[in-house]
Amino acid sequence: MAVLDLPAKEVLGVNGSWDRLFDTLLAEQVAVSARVREAMQAQIPNYRGLPLERLDVEVGVEVERVLRSARAGKAALDDAELAELAAIGEARAHQGVPVADVLRAWRIGVEVVVAYARDVAQRHGIDDAQVLEFVQSVLAWSDVAMVTTAGAHRRAELALAVAEEERRAAFVRSALRGTVPAAELRVHAEAYGLDPAGQYVAVRARLVEGATRDGVEQALGFRGTLLRRRGLSALIDGDICGFSSQPPPADVEGVVGYGPAVPLDRLPESHQLAARALMTAQAFGLRGAYDLDSLGLRAAVATDSDIGEIMRRRYLEPLGTGGAAEEVIATMRVYLACGMHSENTAARLFVHRNTVRYRLARFEELTGANLREPAVLFEVWWALELAAMGR
Repeated sequence: MAVLDLPAKEVLGVNGSWDRLFDTLLAEQVAVSARVREAMQAQIPNYRGLPLERLDVEVGVEVERVLRSARAGKAALDDAELAELAAIGEARAHQGVPVADVLRAWRIGVEVVVAYARDVAQRHGIDDAQVLEFVQSVLAWSDVAMVTTAGAHRRAELALAVAEEERRAAFVRSALRGTVPAAELRVHAEAYGLDPAGQYVAVRARLVEGATRDGVEQALGFRGTLLRRRGLSALIDGDICGFSSQPPPADVEGVVGYGPAVPLDRLPESHQLAARALMTAQAFGLRGAYDLDSLGLRAAVATDSDIGEIMRRRYLEPLGTGGAAEEVIATMRVYLACGMHSENTAARLFVHRNTVRYRLARFEELTGANLREPAVLFEVWWALELAAMGR
């Protein structure tokens, strides 16, 4: 029960003029309600599109409820009245009327009822003291009514937002998995403000320490106003997955893989490549956004474990373990990065060029490799990249 701090009946002065005021207002309730509804629609654009018959009924019920409760000096709202007010708040939420407009409508209604009561008082010679008591009673009751209506509106609005988020996420998952018909894809895309005939890149992102889901989704264009949003996203197995009209920025906070731009009905292909790009970037400890083109052969290194194991046994195991082996491996890695230029390698490592030559010769001696053969160089690179992944 919601308690109202209303004056007692004795204070209100239950006498002839008091009864005459309420009798007149209740007798003219239809006119009062019509004036309230017209004022709401004149001042609040969102109320102009509401079903007229239903709005008339709701306004009429609430005007009568206000008048009878104020007349009786009720100290509480019973469960039925609370449910009635909550139902109106929920209805406005489902009709898309913002809570600010709902509260404004209540204020307009109170103003109209009070103004009408003043006219009645003048007609019947009712003194200002009685009118003031009436205003106090109406305001006290309407305060509780406004709180109840607004609370129900917010709860319904939250439930609608959650349901809409779930629907959008289900659509994104279906689009990426290819389980939604092409015609339905276009309809949903248009409903979410996207070009159904456009090209989209599938995106799969994984958070890193310090990054937030909101921040990453904002950077990827999955959050913001409809005008700024470039696509849609959902969580799949803990990853942020979605599709966007633009590739993600290279410096996005997190690890992101993305696929090629494709029509909506080919998103599963792009998503498969995005997932592979993400897995590769994660394996190599990279940060930012990558597609398979930017990762190159690293994708093969990350996924072809059989070939990787052969390369490891052939080019890394013979080196043994310990500091000497680590020096040879580090030298080989820098040597390849420097375009197989010994002097540049020595400068990068801060050692004499003869030291570089010795380590290269030692590598060839232990592995039996000929570093002048392109195929061998590629296999050595594969082994070194595998080692960089920590395998």
